[in-house]
Amino acid sequence: MKTTRFSAGHLLFALGVFTFATTLYAVWRHYSPLPFSDQWDGTIGFYMRALQNPWHSLFEQHNEHRLTFSRLIFFPDVRYFGGRNLLSLAANLVLAALLALAFYRVTSRYSSLDRAMRLSLVGVILVFTFSWVQEENFTWGFQSQWFAVYLFALLAFHALDLSAQTQARGDAAKSLAWLIAALASGTIAAFSMSSGVLVLPVLIAQAIYQRLKLRALLLIPAVTAAVWIGYFVDWHNSASSGNFVATLGQHPVVAVRYVLLYLGSPAQKAPLGYPGAYVTGALVLFTLFAFCAKLLRHPTHPVRAIALFSVSLFIAGNALLTASGRLGFGVESALSSRYTTASLVAWLALILFAALNVETADRRRKVFTLAVIATVLIASAQRFAFNDAHDVTHARLVAGLALRSHVYDPQIVTAVYPFPDTLVNIAKAAEEAQVAIFAPGQPDYLAPPQHIDSKSPCEGAIDGVFPTSNPDMLRATGWIYDSNEQTTPRFVVVTDDSNTTLGTGVTGGPRPDARAHEGRRARYSGWTAFFKAPAQGEIHIAAPTANGSYCAMKASGTMPLASSPASH
Repeated sequence: MKTTRFSAGHLLFALGVFTFATTLYAVWRHYSPLPFSDQWDGTIGFYMRALQNPWHSLFEQHNEHRLTFSRLIFFPDVRYFGGRNLLSLAANLVLAALLALAFYRVTSRYSSLDRAMRLSLVGVILVFTFSWVQEENFTWGFQSQWFAVYLFALLAFHALDLSAQTQARGDAAKSLAWLIAALASGTIAAFSMSSGVLVLPVLIAQAIYQRLKLRALLLIPAVTAAVWIGYFVDWHNSASSGNFVATLGQHPVVAVRYVLLYLGSPAQKAPLGYPGAYVTGALVLFTLFAFCAKLLRHPTHPVRAIALFSVSLFIAGNALLTASGRLGFGVESALSSRYTTASLVAWLALILFAALNVETADRRRKVFTLAVIATVLIASAQRFAFNDAHDVTHARLVAGLALRSHVYDPQIVTAVYPFPDTLVNIAKAAEEAQVAIFAPGQPDYLAPPQHIDSKSPCEGAIDGVFPTSNPDMLRATGWIYDSNEQTTPRFVVVTDDSNTTLGTGVTGGPRPDARAHEGRRARYSGWTAFFKAPAQGEIHIAAPTANGSYCAMKASGTMPLASSPASH
């Protein structure tokens, strides 16, 4: 028996380490320095507004959220790291790690584990907290609130549990300290994202169940009321949110389907598809209701780590709240990658709560078996961490270059923001403020000399030259490879017949033809450039080399005939 547990413990630990390592690797592979989607207004726009009115901007509404906590990350990311997602993506990983640590501390506090079981626990927690099924929350620098809200929710519920325990021991001072910690964590959760406003009401229910003294039972509702007033003052229902009562009243069946998919989404990302998501979502709800009934039937029975149950209850309420606001986007929107963080936390919390509170050895074995099955299921989806993302990252770099070149063609710039007209206004303001991709000295786009003196040849081709929506700018595409250095240059420079610089381009686009011609290192040698038309003659392509000089392609390009940008 010990050998079996030892082997299972090491297997689960290995799965956890594998999940953690491959997610870190995938974050690196998917890295893009470009602001994406909500980051344009929520990070870049927020930063510029914060320079004028910092206090108001810190608490201002973003959709239905007040992202106060995440803005404490966004501001220094723009201010000190150029808005290149370095701090924001690192914060996502750090918050996920803190969430994993919180789960471990809460669970291990209430159980005596041998080495094999500790390895198992660490492995299971790592698989759930770092699973790649929530990839959007790891690769998008705007998503720290997803990890923050569940971290602070768990800390709030655990601190209240500790307050109840120290109260039972007669230590009033420590009980009050833990109560204040619970209220502080609940408040931070509320100002992490909109669902966090449910944390304090769940704290009230937990305090009543754990029979805290009247002081706590009065203080928690008072703080809840204060937080809700502070949150909802000047709050307005965003265009992307629905009406809670109307949505649930008019579409109750569809809302139930949404909640089930929301809670079961990890199964859909793994090999089980939609049926698996519905079944596991129903299983989560059934388990939650079963535990709730048991707790109500036996209110004086000792409960271990009630914080794990509370966080599951909070997420169930979160699922219902999300259904009311996002049902208009279709029931399939419940399977969005960013929502999967919530369902993963709910699965993990319920599994750990069951393991700590089942009363017989046979039931503990069943829970352990279920935990192994769920962990393997989640870990099986980790294969998606190896998917290629070069086409996405290249498209975003091209979109950023287009914005820097004042080319606002929708088919190009929608790679970083879905609403081109709004993006143009934000980009112009950011350029005037010289922030993010418009900052002086930013490293993601080349600032070439006015005249290019090429020292060596480069292999490559020009696919074509096309007009853009900006009559002063043209677009060219092709591929380039430095055969002397056996590398693909990061940038290209467009010059005229006299080698005068006309514009720049970025490489990184997939090119199977170049790979077939030059080898594996040329597989991402595709480039896109924006440039001013030469006064006469053709265009030429050069690229900076590793030794600081430039190489030049033999191929040249001719200017297009006047035509509509939309035709290209």
